[in-house]
Amino acid sequence: MQTEEQCKPSERYLFAEEYFSDKSISIWQKECVKRCKKKPKGIAYEKYINWVRQNKEIAVFTLYAYADFSIPKKFDIIFQTDNPDNFIKTEYKLTQSIHEAWFPLDFVDHGHKHLCVFQFDEDVPEMLNLLHKDQGQFSTSPKGQTKLGFCNTSDFDEIKTRLKKNIELRKQFGDKWWEHEIDE
Repeated sequence: MQTEEQCKPSERYLFAEEYFSDKSISIWQKECVKRCKKKPKGIAYEKYINWVRQNKEIAVFTLYAYADFSIPKKFDIIFQTDNPDNFIKTEYKLTQSIHEAWFPLDFVDHGHKHLCVFQFDEDVPEMLNLLHKDQGQFSTSPKGQTKLGFCNTSDFDEIKTRLKKNIELRKQFGDKWWEHEIDE
């Protein structure tokens, strides 16, 4: 368990390489009902299984959350992790968190993957089309797929600086880049 306060600002972002189509969301909702048949159900469960995506919403599959935190949670930056100079500033919030895409929670669980529903104040930004569109139950995201990060302005400069350093280390040292990363 790691709280946001314990997490370095340079690491305070969620990241994803795919988003779910409506077909895929329906498959995962049915899977949730099946897997949770004998589990206690609550508000998060009811909200998820009855949810129908609206125009200003998108469901992304985030990888390895940086900390435990409650939802809803507001964010305002979306960026490309392999090119953090490619970013947009827009208001949005994380409204649903589904652990491993089948167990609804009212929080994000550190170190785990989640189906995250983001709701935007404006339309869903075109930038999200850089992500792979998942059409089924199992990921078909190709190796090397573009990843997007989701964070807040207050942490973004430190995130961007760290990512740029890591990109340079990858160019210099390849797959063993992490052996040369200096923890600051």
